[in-house]
Amino acid sequence: MAVLPNSRDIEAFNVVAVELSFRRAAERLAIDQSALSRRIRQLEDLLGYQLIRRTTREVSLTAAGEIFHERTRLMRDQIATAVRAAEIAAEGKAGSLRVGYMSFAAMEIMPRIVREFTSRYPDIELELQYLRTQGQKIELSRNNLDVGFMLGPFGHPQFDVRTLVSEPPVAILSADHRLATRHSLTLSEIAAYPMVLGTTAEWDTYRLFVDDMFSREGHTISVSYEASNALGILGLVSSGLGISIYSQGIARFQPRTIMTKAISDCHERITTLLAWNRAYKTPALMNFVEVAEELYPGIT
Repeated sequence: MAVLPNSRDIEAFNVVAVELSFRRAAERLAIDQSALSRRIRQLEDLLGYQLIRRTTREVSLTAAGEIFHERTRLMRDQIATAVRAAEIAAEGKAGSLRVGYMSFAAMEIMPRIVREFTSRYPDIELELQYLRTQGQKIELSRNNLDVGFMLGPFGHPQFDVRTLVSEPPVAILSADHRLATRHSLTLSEIAAYPMVLGTTAEWDTYRLFVDDMFSREGHTISVSYEASNALGILGLVSSGLGISIYSQGIARFQPRTIMTKAISDCHERITTLLAWNRAYKTPALMNFVEVAEELYPGIT
């Protein structure tokens, strides 16, 4: 068969198949009974076989009509299901999101947003990936990532950005360090001791931030140990192997073996951003951004 029947004629047939009455079917379809009869005849002529038996007393389906009704009814249900599934996806309530994050977002900001988002949109699958800031920018530009929690500042016409948190840096040192009893420290006091920082391979953006923070005040730091992740940094510091610089939020999670100290002469801020490629916006992504803005409002 070269030509398939149209959906209007199939619908007309299925109404007749349910009602087994041309009069009632015509009333349901709001068309003349004669027009309905013509549609059924056109459908049968197109298919090349009879679907409905008509007598003066009753209307019944042929064996072919029974099968055609059952299969096209199922097809209609599948189409309705497909339409609803597509509608849910268009509303950003189904699908998946690839989310990148770095250390400063890992302890509180990212988990808090993810928890709230998944409670609202349980049918969105989130793929979380730890990536340094520069790596997130690359993956976002290649559309290998949908959204990223990264270290700021950041501005580029290809990306949209929201600032979530802006905190002062603090010094972290072991509880038995000779400076542990001080209420606050200065940059020069910190620079006088060996430092523990993240590796340049994984913490490149932050290493530049820390170097600039000290060099602007005329201080040079000596990095004695490096770690690829925050847990390694905290472990080295707690063992008394050096002082480190971290965002103020670490104070809410610090182990008992570590102290945090304000830096009295430091005016820098550690900024955590949410960024995405504006060329690849999806409804699910914008719902994620909306949740983030609700939980971390007031910063633009």
